[in-house]
Amino acid sequence: MFSEQDPAQALFGAALELLSRREHSRLELRQKLADKFPGADFDALFTRLQELNYQSDQRFAEVFARSRVQRGQGPLRIRRELQQRGIGSDLIASALEQADTDWFALAAELLQRKFRGAVSDALPREQQLKERARRSRYLAYRGFSSDAIHWALDAADAFEDGGSP
Repeated sequence: MFSEQDPAQALFGAALELLSRREHSRLELRQKLADKFPGADFDALFTRLQELNYQSDQRFAEVFARSRVQRGQGPLRIRRELQQRGIGSDLIASALEQADTDWFALAAELLQRKFRGAVSDALPREQQLKERARRSRYLAYRGFSSDAIHWALDAADAFEDGGSP
């Protein structure tokens, strides 16, 4: 069928092998294949892959966003990671919208799971502030906005006091 010497077919086969394992963005594929195939015509490869619907940055972004939401990551971190993988801002916004997540509720759920309740009033004021700051840093690292962090901290306090978040 194809000779082993056909570089375009070898490039296509290598790309299919990567895509058979998981979705990849165009940038990821290019980075993974560039060393193995220097000087390859990546534009032709991506055109062919997209015509066959084997590679789609939109599909990659949606799958990536869903998986990160399931891991408890917030929109800021997901956005940054997608940008690092070469996804455009319009596709990122679409993927985050498709994830259909209440970021405030997710932040509160993570806080509840990780810390099991509110900051104790029995602690001295300085320790209370340090503990709130620690919890705030935890959520910030996971990629939540300051509004979601404050809401989650307040919700944890309200829940501990007998209210509902």
